[in-house]
Amino acid sequence: MARAEEKELYLLYEIAHLYYEEGLTQEQIAQHTGFSRSRVQRLLEAARREGVVEIRLVNPSLSFAELEQELEQCFALKKVIVVYSSPHSDYLTRRRIAMAAAHYLESIVQEGNVVGIGWGRTVYETLRYFHREVSLTVVPLVGATGQTELEFQVNELAHQFAKRTGGHFVPFYAPVLVDTEEIARTLSWDQSLRRVVEVWEKLDVAVVGMGDPRMGKVPVPQFFFSDPVSSAILRKESVVGDLLCHFLEKDGTLSDPNFDRRVMSVPLTRLQRVPYAIGVAGLKEKKNILRAVLRGGYINVLVTDAEAAQAVLEEEGKGGDKR
Repeated sequence: MARAEEKELYLLYEIAHLYYEEGLTQEQIAQHTGFSRSRVQRLLEAARREGVVEIRLVNPSLSFAELEQELEQCFALKKVIVVYSSPHSDYLTRRRIAMAAAHYLESIVQEGNVVGIGWGRTVYETLRYFHREVSLTVVPLVGATGQTELEFQVNELAHQFAKRTGGHFVPFYAPVLVDTEEIARTLSWDQSLRRVVEVWEKLDVAVVGMGDPRMGKVPVPQFFFSDPVSSAILRKESVVGDLLCHFLEKDGTLSDPNFDRRVMSVPLTRLQRVPYAIGVAGLKEKKNILRAVLRGGYINVLVTDAEAAQAVLEEEGKGGDKR
């Protein structure tokens, strides 16, 4: 079945290549391939739908180089990519971030790299737009929540990404939050979980999202409100959100280190040492958690949108109107 799907995708690529890069008309492609013109048209439509073809409109008057440079200098980042913020759709903004992140990810990963995967809508979209076959070891960076949304089923995200790229998947079968520190310590001695921790120590790349469970648009991790300690943390004004379920204060420090020891997730101190720790997050409303993550030094590559980038710099007392 997988082989048949690969052949179908390759056919879409071949037809799209003839049309978009070789400049053949649909009629010419039909003559060359023996397909009907209607089938050629359907294949071209499928190529766009499946992400084989991405049409990008580039406005020559839009440049975010200055924003990117300011963010790189302000937070000592390795790379910043800023995309256009759609005034009409959060989805379109998130999609642009994901496409840019996927393109960057394609440019840096190498055969044999170990890639850690976080969760969230933008992470999900980033992996979906990645179209390079390269043998990777792929591992989740955070435990499971029991939620049904695909974007937050981190084992499934990592597994599908490894499968599509021809890589190897290392599962992380643990809940993201356990009842006590003792349970977390006991679980850490489990053979399968020790394997995950060993792989975390070899991370070359991490792709992570960030957010605030209190925002109405965020379906996960709503289960944190059912835990009295985490619910109390989220009632604190100084808490701005989470990164891989580590709750952060405005200055980027952990809100409650004792609670954090109950979280089954890659330690933030480990994330700080990853050669390419890529944060994918946008929208102005995420400025506080984004700024906290940057101030904590937990990522060294950022892909975001112009409004979010500007808002973060303004919070830092830097940057004017870059539009």
